[in-house]
Amino acid sequence: MLQKIINPKSKIKTGNYLRMIWDYRFFSRSLAVGEIKNKYARNVTGIFLSIIQTLIGLAIYWLIFGIAIKIDTGNIPYPVFALPGILVWQFFSYLVGSSSGALINSEHLITKLYFPRITLSLSKILPGLLDMSMGFIVFIALFFVMGQTPITGWLFIPIIVIVLIICALGVGLWSSILSLYIRDLSQIIIQVTNFLIFVTPVFYPGTIVPENFRFILYINPVAGVIEYFRWALLGGNLPDIGYLIGIGIGLILFISAVLYFKKIEKQITDLL
Repeated sequence: MLQKIINPKSKIKTGNYLRMIWDYRFFSRSLAVGEIKNKYARNVTGIFLSIIQTLIGLAIYWLIFGIAIKIDTGNIPYPVFALPGILVWQFFSYLVGSSSGALINSEHLITKLYFPRITLSLSKILPGLLDMSMGFIVFIALFFVMGQTPITGWLFIPIIVIVLIICALGVGLWSSILSLYIRDLSQIIIQVTNFLIFVTPVFYPGTIVPENFRFILYINPVAGVIEYFRWALLGGNLPDIGYLIGIGIGLILFISAVLYFKKIEKQITDLL
């Protein structure tokens, strides 16, 4: 049950804070369902919009990197190779981008109701997963149409998706926090993500990057997720252990962001 403005205690124990987030899980879910309804239920074309965007992006990458540049993807057709990377990147960029404005854009809720402010970013997970699921349906269709065979690595997909959520939240939660101090951060995030996609193995395999520069991929939290996601779906050699560095960075960002949210919980209203 939501209550009107309540000032939380100056210091909240971590266990109590996590319990409070859990207690407000239905509030977070209601925010997520509301966003999904606004995007899909009230707009018939919205149901197909994410799929169309995915196909357009795939077609562009296929034309540039698969046909023009002819990126070597071995025995895997380029569309099947590229789509897993696109799906992971779309989820990551959506969660980071939407989180960057989650607090600022919800000032009307924050000033009237008390709830763990972190739930505003957590509520973005479900809409992002729904979009990713629709794209995954496209992947499955392409996968079988192009004569591929499922492998046992598919069993690891749920684990990899959980890692993706943690890494994306790690960056997304910090972007939400920093937006309290840098009001135009959401615009900066858009520009940064537009650049980062080129230093992330979305439409090319990480193995083509010279070893001297591969550390750029290793410190990128989403790069390792893409490589492991692609490996689980398509097989091949296990990705370099160096990618665990970026995943570790994502985990550290996530934990530190949750703790920082706990620290500034009572101050967020004043910072808006």
